[in-house]
Amino acid sequence: MYLSPILRTTLLSLLLLPAVVSAAQVFADSTPVSVMIDHDDGGNSGKRHIHNLLAALNKGGCSAVLQDTSSGVPANLLFDSRPVSIVRKKRPDYQLIARAKTLEGELSVRGAILVHSSTGIDGLSSLQGERIAFMGKKSLIGYHLPLQLLHNAGVSERRDTFFYVDNHVGTLSMLLHSDVYVAVTAEPLARRWAEYNNLSIIAVTDKVETGGWWMLKTLTKERIQQCAQALSRLDRSRYKALPAWIGGFEIIPSQQENRPSK
Repeated sequence: MYLSPILRTTLLSLLLLPAVVSAAQVFADSTPVSVMIDHDDGGNSGKRHIHNLLAALNKGGCSAVLQDTSSGVPANLLFDSRPVSIVRKKRPDYQLIARAKTLEGELSVRGAILVHSSTGIDGLSSLQGERIAFMGKKSLIGYHLPLQLLHNAGVSERRDTFFYVDNHVGTLSMLLHSDVYVAVTAEPLARRWAEYNNLSIIAVTDKVETGGWWMLKTLTKERIQQCAQALSRLDRSRYKALPAWIGGFEIIPSQQENRPSK
């Protein structure tokens, strides 16, 4: 039977298509996952701590490299500290694969305001003019929500009394060294440090959802599962690049994340 050159080419292409698709799949699955970490709510951004986190992910089966932020290409895997309901709207191309849990195992977290117990202070109104250490201006629980409490109590911001440390443990350290009169930090950390250092929590904010790890929806199901499993195996000693109040992660089944919101 005679086949024209065009028909022969078409048939050959159809025969080779599965092999081409399979090869592309293998290449995609062998390419390292690019990782980006948001430090708006703290976490050590030093190279050593980020390297330790990436090394743990690789050991757990998620081949990972740090994202080149100058490339303009979105990261495959990212940690976003904002509440998951906000991120879900802001990043529609990503799906949640692991939700941050607090040191107490909760999926919501609050900010706390502390002083030395010896001060006898049990309210916020007397803090006007006192030195206060905050996490950083991008943090919900380490700045924005506690600041609302202070404003409601009549405490206004002054350049010489408000200090920013960029990590939750740093604010507590400043308080313990009496560099400030007041510290703002995540409630799970506040409770642990208050118990052993004669500190008093004088106010807490409303709860907000925790953040978590997100992956591009275009990645293969196998790749997403590999990285989710690697996150579930992470030892807490590898968390230093992340906010200090995080105690672990709850893995989110893909079916649950893709379920339409009510």
